[in-house]
Amino acid sequence: MNYLKKAIVLSVLIATGASTVYAQNSNLKKAATNIQKFEELKGAGSAELGKANLTTAKEAIDEASVHDKTKDLADTWTYYSLIYANIASLEKSSEAATKAIEGIAKAKELDKENKNAANIEVAAQVVGQYKFNEGVGAWEKQDFKSAYTSFNDALTYLPGDTTLTYYSGLAAIQNQDYKNGIEKYKQLLDRKDFSSHKLVVVDLPKLYLSLGDTTSAIEYAAQAAQTYPNDNDAVIQNIELNLIVGNESKIISEIENQLTKDPGNKSLYYYLGIAYSAANDSQKALDAYKKAIEIDPNYADANLNAGVVLMNSVREELQLTNDDKTLNNNQYNEKVNALKEKIKPAEGYFTKVIEVDPKSESALRGLKGLYDFTQDEVKGKAIQDKLDALN
Repeated sequence: MNYLKKAIVLSVLIATGASTVYAQNSNLKKAATNIQKFEELKGAGSAELGKANLTTAKEAIDEASVHDKTKDLADTWTYYSLIYANIASLEKSSEAATKAIEGIAKAKELDKENKNAANIEVAAQVVGQYKFNEGVGAWEKQDFKSAYTSFNDALTYLPGDTTLTYYSGLAAIQNQDYKNGIEKYKQLLDRKDFSSHKLVVVDLPKLYLSLGDTTSAIEYAAQAAQTYPNDNDAVIQNIELNLIVGNESKIISEIENQLTKDPGNKSLYYYLGIAYSAANDSQKALDAYKKAIEIDPNYADANLNAGVVLMNSVREELQLTNDDKTLNNNQYNEKVNALKEKIKPAEGYFTKVIEVDPKSESALRGLKGLYDFTQDEVKGKAIQDKLDALN
C-alpha cells in the first residue's frame, strides 16, 4: 500500500543560542552546531549531504553525555535526542531510535523550565516519523501486528495525528484485532475534517458485529446514517441492522421522519421500500418505490425493486388462488386473469431498468418471469435469447 507513505511535515525549530555551558564543554557546542547544519541541509532536501555533520554531532554528543559538566544538563539530552532521532530516520536504525526515545525522556525530566520544549518536540516528531515509516515497512510485508505496534508507537510522539490513528486502526483490523481497531476508529469520530471520516464511521458498526456486539453495531450504524444521511452504504447498513433484530417499525419511523424534512429525496423512498419489504408489507413497499420513481423515472434500483415486489405479491396471490378449493373453473380463471392484469405494470418497471442498463440480468429475468406468467411465449423467447447472450 504505497499510499501509506504520506509525509508528515516536521517543523524545524533547532536553535543554537549562546549558553555558558558551551564554554564548559566544547563537545556540546560542536554537537549543537553540527545538528543545526544537518537540519538546514535536511530542510533543503539534502539530508545525505549532511551525513558528515550528523556523524560529527553524534561523536560530540556521546562525549558530552558522559562528561561530568554536561551529563546532567537538559541541553545535552535535548541534542542527544535530536541527533539520534535523525540517525534513526536516516539509517533506519532501531538502536538509534531507542537512544532517541531515552534522550527525549531524560531531556523532559531535566528541562524544568521548558526552555528546550521546542527542540524536544522536534526530536519527538522525527521519532514519530521513524515509527511511521517502520509501520509502513511492516505493512508492506503484511506483518500487520508489527505495523499496528509501530503506528501506535508513532502516536506517542505525534499525538492526535489522524492519518496515524487511521492506519493503526487499519493494521489492527487486518490483524483481526477488532478491539484495538474499534478504539482507534472511535478516536476519529469527531474528526469530520479527516478525509476518510465517512469510511471510518460506516465501517465501525461492522467491527462491532465482528465482535458479536449487535447493540453497539446498531448504535453506531444509526450515528453513521445521521452523519451521512445521503450515503447509500450508511443508510442501508442502518436499515439492515435494525431489520435483522426486528426493529422494522423503528427504522420505518426514522425514514418517514426524515422524509418530512426532505420529501424530494428519492433515496429515502427507496430505503423505505426496502424496510417495508422486510416487514412483509408489499403494498407499502411498492408505494414507496413508486414515489422514488415519480421523483426520478430513471431510478433503476427503484424500478427493479418495484417490479420484483409486484411480481412476488402476485405470485403469492396466485398460490392462494391455487389453494382455494372452493373456486369453480370460471371463478378460478377470473381470478387468474385479474392477476395477469395486476402484474402488467411490472413490465414497465423492468423495461425501464433495461433502458438504463441493457445488460441487467435481474431485470431480464424479471421480464422472463412476467412473460411466463402471462403466457406470452413470443416475448418470453426474445428475453430468453437476451439472457443466453449474456452467458
